[in-house]
Order: sequence, then structure tokens, then C-alpha cells
Amino acid sequence: MAYALARCDLDHAPAYLESSNPRNIPFYRRYGFEQLGAIQVGSSPTLVPMLRRAR
Repeated sequence: MAYALARCDLDHAPAYLESSNPRNIPFYRRYGFEQLGAIQVGSSPTLVPMLRRAR
């Protein structure tokens, strides 16, 4: 994670991910990701899109 985010910072680019495990949300928040909402279709697992803005 640190390597990929360092590259994003070098390029002044945002980072995006989706998590289907709610227990991982605090981990990603520690790296600066913000929850954008939730996506669920039918009885599928809920996906949480997350964005870390460009730095």
C-alpha cells in the first residue's frame, strides 16, 4: 500500500479502491481514503468505493 500511494503522490494522482469487507474500512481510512458510498445489487456483498484525493 505505501509503495503504491507514494507513486500516486509523486504523480499527484488520486487513488481509488473498492472494499467488500467492512472490517477493512478503518485500515484504508488510516491511509487517507474516504468512503464514497455503498454499492449493492440484489443479495450481492456490499462494495464500498473509496477515494484518496491527489496530494
